[in-house]
Amino acid sequence: MDKWVNKFQDILPWNSEPPRERRIGQAQEFFDLRSQIRDLERELADRDGPADIQERIDGLQRLVDDMQPDVEETIESEISSVLVEEGFSSRIGVIFPPVDTVFASSPGVLIISPRDHIAQIESTLLKPGISGAVRGELEDLILREDNVSAIIVSTGGVATYPSVVSVSGSLRDALAITAHEWLHHWFFFQPVGQHFWDNADMTTINETAASIGGEIIGDRAFTAMTGEVVTREPSAEPEDPDAFDLKAAMRETLLIAEGLLAEGKIEEAESYMEERRQFIDDNGIFIRKINQAFFAFHGSYATGAASVSPIGGQLEELLDGTDSLEEFLKTIGEFSRFEDLPDYLRAGEF
Repeated sequence: MDKWVNKFQDILPWNSEPPRERRIGQAQEFFDLRSQIRDLERELADRDGPADIQERIDGLQRLVDDMQPDVEETIESEISSVLVEEGFSSRIGVIFPPVDTVFASSPGVLIISPRDHIAQIESTLLKPGISGAVRGELEDLILREDNVSAIIVSTGGVATYPSVVSVSGSLRDALAITAHEWLHHWFFFQPVGQHFWDNADMTTINETAASIGGEIIGDRAFTAMTGEVVTREPSAEPEDPDAFDLKAAMRETLLIAEGLLAEGKIEEAESYMEERRQFIDDNGIFIRKINQAFFAFHGSYATGAASVSPIGGQLEELLDGTDSLEEFLKTIGEFSRFEDLPDYLRAGEF
């Protein structure tokens, strides 16, 4: 509400919007202050920390609270500018749906999968800030009571309208997440978004396209704001053959677990996934839990380490074969079945 009050005040004749450079500087300061708060909160957890830490946290929090409506508007404006440049505006320069986001603690989500195979059958948004211990207790309770696999995961954003975007990361992260969630809003008015829940493959197309497009749009906005050119190198096999390869480890874990489940060896598959979690932890990467629900959720993001879906590679191929981000996303927007993607690639229509 504060943001919309500010928007109204800006159009009053005796008020004027601050210069873009000042608004960008304020956004950078906002995320710097958020980082300082996180550092102080970690210090506060140490009993030997200075006694005035909470007072310092409270002071910084008041600053970011005052700045937040303006920074939200700046993020929306910068993403909108990139979308206009990419061809997503109407003939009068309007972006629909408008980019609208709120910075808040993003909710967790409870994912449910059957135990005998990997598939997301239910998801429920939960309040933010549930501790790891409580998550584990809830997951174990659901396993005992309902005999299903459950996991509670954190989210970076949620495509409600306005979208909810976590500010636990950097300016660059917030831009990418805002763009990701806006693409879900835009997809909602396209065939691909209207078929989001048809099956797991359509969900994966939606999520992966939003991830790819969101990163590109967010990075372009970040460059426009800061002048810093950013690149996201495609994932590759480690140059050192002895280096730990998380993607390969997750791929192996998923394939073997799926094989065991197909043979009806549910307990053996679950024990194997826990052994692999410990193996990954021994190699320096902490994952709280790996089970059927874990793979059901993360498999929707086909560019992630926990997915073996070909959809990520297919969408990257489509991106490489199109002339612009607009063409890439508008092509995907017309897909109403998973088969539309490989059929389009085979037809070589780009």
